[in-house]
Amino acid sequence: MSELRHPFQPALVLRPIELAARPPISEDPWPPPGREDGDGEIIRVPRRPVPVDDPGPPNDAIRRDEVGVPIAPPYPQYNDDAALFTDPAGGRPHALPRYALAYDRVGSVDEPRITIVDRAGVATLLLTLAETPGPATGPNTQRLAHNVLVRLMLRMPVLGGAPITQTHAFPTSRVNATAGTVTAELPLTTPGLRQQLLAAFGSLEASVTIDVYREVTLAHETDWRFESGEVMWVVHTSSLHMRVPPTPLVLPEQQRVRLGGGGGGVEPARRIRITYEGRSHAYWQDPAQPDRFLFLPDRFLLARSAEPTRPPLMRISAANASSEADLAAVLEFSAKPVVDSQRLTAALATLTEEAKARGGTGAVRLERLQEAQSLLRLALPVNGAPPSTLTDRPDTDIDLERGVVHAERFLLEDFRLVYDALFGVSLSLLRGEIRVGAGGSAPEDVPLELRLDRTTGDMLVLQPQPVSQGVIPARLSNPTESAVTSLGTLRAVAVTTPQPTMRTVVRPVDPTVPLTISGLPASGRLGPGESCDVTLSGFSAQQQVESVALDQSRLTVDPDRAAIWALVFDRRTEGRLTRQVRAQAVAEMFGSADRPTDRVLTFVLTVENGGSASLTEAQPSAETTVRVPVQPLLTGAPLPPVRYRTETHWRSGGIGVSPWRETDATILVPVRTNPA
Repeated sequence: MSELRHPFQPALVLRPIELAARPPISEDPWPPPGREDGDGEIIRVPRRPVPVDDPGPPNDAIRRDEVGVPIAPPYPQYNDDAALFTDPAGGRPHALPRYALAYDRVGSVDEPRITIVDRAGVATLLLTLAETPGPATGPNTQRLAHNVLVRLMLRMPVLGGAPITQTHAFPTSRVNATAGTVTAELPLTTPGLRQQLLAAFGSLEASVTIDVYREVTLAHETDWRFESGEVMWVVHTSSLHMRVPPTPLVLPEQQRVRLGGGGGGVEPARRIRITYEGRSHAYWQDPAQPDRFLFLPDRFLLARSAEPTRPPLMRISAANASSEADLAAVLEFSAKPVVDSQRLTAALATLTEEAKARGGTGAVRLERLQEAQSLLRLALPVNGAPPSTLTDRPDTDIDLERGVVHAERFLLEDFRLVYDALFGVSLSLLRGEIRVGAGGSAPEDVPLELRLDRTTGDMLVLQPQPVSQGVIPARLSNPTESAVTSLGTLRAVAVTTPQPTMRTVVRPVDPTVPLTISGLPASGRLGPGESCDVTLSGFSAQQQVESVALDQSRLTVDPDRAAIWALVFDRRTEGRLTRQVRAQAVAEMFGSADRPTDRVLTFVLTVENGGSASLTEAQPSAETTVRVPVQPLLTGAPLPPVRYRTETHWRSGGIGVSPWRETDATILVPVRTNPA
């Protein structure tokens, strides 16, 4: 999966989340495929394209006369098969072809050209695709050069739950330019994979699909310019996706028999439940690979950024409103999954026995469950009252490995409850869950907690120094806005070999050595901006320490309400509320004992950040408006006073202007002032 580029900016310059506005980035979780050009060697292709919306002037920019590859139209047109790509030398435009399954006539039946052959003693699945003209292809176009990447997807049923999507990438694609075909090759080295695929090819339930990614290298025009005024261009590689019909793909029975398969459904993954610290956790065993198990996170927590000050990945904004009833706030947040590695380690013994019972011979591999049907469910207040049920949010973007990004709109009375809950006043609001396998009969629910005293993401910074006299001196700092407590729960390990990959969380041989941390404050607390010197010990002289990892998952936070609010409230979009105020005079105000021959004709009241009102003896009352900031309404703080001044227009022609006056009332009384 491509690297997550979080939509939040540093807390003081937050911008709205615009997930749908991003150019697509090819998500290719398999090893980088390759292709064979004609009869030549297999050429490796880049692992993934680079997004074209990176902020700032590109470091690799070139001028227009240096462009040597086809030119892409503006996004999103270039992601459409109907797009034409400009030739850099002014020749015919380039068009992208499409691909379809190649078929052979076998008896009276047309069969997809799918075979299993022996490659150096390894059974290999071959799938042949035929190149076909794309929507933009015509007599005045030329073929857009590209690499072809192929993957096969199937849905593997789970007993009592929703199916799991299984992906198989073809690491090699062989191009036959003469025949106009591409043959993708998938070695069937995993035990049971051949039987699993053949059963899937005969099952509508398995919903086998073929995806093709056409990798193209294109030049893109940017909005940046060189000092000479010439436009900057960049060259990027992108993967343009298409799904090959038919969907689903089902092979004829006689073809499956020849391939060594037959009928029957796809064997479902087994769900195994193991209790840890009083809570039951589910693990799914892969029927094709008995030593491979899938698991879910323990919970999702509000995330903190990896920026130097570690701000919460949360943003609160409000729009203009004509009344308090119309006032709404938008809360945007990112929640990340948390996995307790001790829980996974404790499960290894049971999972090893389960693997052996099903024929597994290798070490147990634990991988996070991917591409499941997931649903965000939040406990949201309604009409200012605490929630009694969970509300489904089906359109939320959820990734079980990278987290959840969501925006929720609240009316004022509901947001005030949320505001209190975020800072720990209540324990029942802004909780929820991620329901995994929401379409099945037995889904799994992963808790979601949105509290500022329980977040995920490192808050402390550890700066280790070179080993000295058998220990590692280090500086521990808290760069955040809030105090960090429970320092005694910190766990440090010395990494003596490269860290395991993100997907393989637990390995039989642990490459880390537990360390003892000495020198932590006796209070177990480190305030904002504070640091302390610590020493790390517990490794032997024979162990080469490559790095030190600090487990901060059990730390707690004493949130600084004012500091956090200053970070997450977006003042660039701070709305204002228009409120009605009344200007009111009485009859006695229009005469003055010190001016017996003169009378007031009109009082004109001018409201700062608002309108004005004119009062006469015939109409001594009038309404006007004042714009007040939204932030105090959201937090429950007092509103600022209304400031106004009065112009007194006398019958004699003189005008008196009063000083500015402040009041917390909603009735404004004019201040009679003699002419200057």
